[in-house]
Amino acid sequence: MTGAASGIGLAISARFARAGAGVVMADVDGDALRRRAAELEAQGAAVTAVTADLTDPDAVERLADTAFDLLGDIDVVCNNAGVLGPVGQPLWEVPLARMRRVFEVNHWSHVLVARAFVPRLLECGRPAHLIHTASMSAFVVGAGSAAYAASKHADLAVAASLRADLLGTGVRVSVLCPGRVDTPMVGDLTAPRGAGGDTSVSAEHVAGLVWEAIGSDRFYLFTNSDAPSRLRDQFDDVWRHVSLPPPSHEEKLWSVPKETPVVTKH
Repeated sequence: MTGAASGIGLAISARFARAGAGVVMADVDGDALRRRAAELEAQGAAVTAVTADLTDPDAVERLADTAFDLLGDIDVVCNNAGVLGPVGQPLWEVPLARMRRVFEVNHWSHVLVARAFVPRLLECGRPAHLIHTASMSAFVVGAGSAAYAASKHADLAVAASLRADLLGTGVRVSVLCPGRVDTPMVGDLTAPRGAGGDTSVSAEHVAGLVWEAIGSDRFYLFTNSDAPSRLRDQFDDVWRHVSLPPPSHEEKLWSVPKETPVVTKH
């Protein structure tokens, strides 16, 4: 379980541990991770805390080594690390370094974890399940959320590609698409225009949904009751454009208005 020091990652770790599963919890925040792991251990859970920067390929390989050494066969890999990054700013005002950081954590760390774990899962030759945490922002995008939403679109594509790559094997893939969840990451954040839904759920609710999906063929895991209406609005907008008649010659968007001067070089 990556991103396990708080929020959804912690809740899923606790849900699996309560069921008697051995859990390897990974996070870049080692202090918070060790505190949470100790709390679960005090409740009788079999958990191991591994501090790891999941944007570092070597650290991810070490995490995979540790997980397989400790647990032997692995049944579930939850690719959950994530950061919110800058919100409320238009794309041209978002510092590029911060946008790259969002992609490093939300997208590239998920790629690295999949590349480290999936070949080993296949080699084991037994059923397993890979959960990728994306977001409703992989479908519905509002103002001021370019960095986060773009990274979640990328992770949705990775999950879908993995599902196709692993078709016919024992490794299933699901993509978790929560709406607003009451976690430290969002706190008192006011969602940018068009980016948030009308409902909020607990991290424990999300963990329960993940638990129920393990071993099934469910790909999309939606957590919030307003997901159907948000998706319908999004795809209605897509379909509206698909079904528009083609523009006439005079209406083509690339045509140059007569009053627009054309500058050429000689």
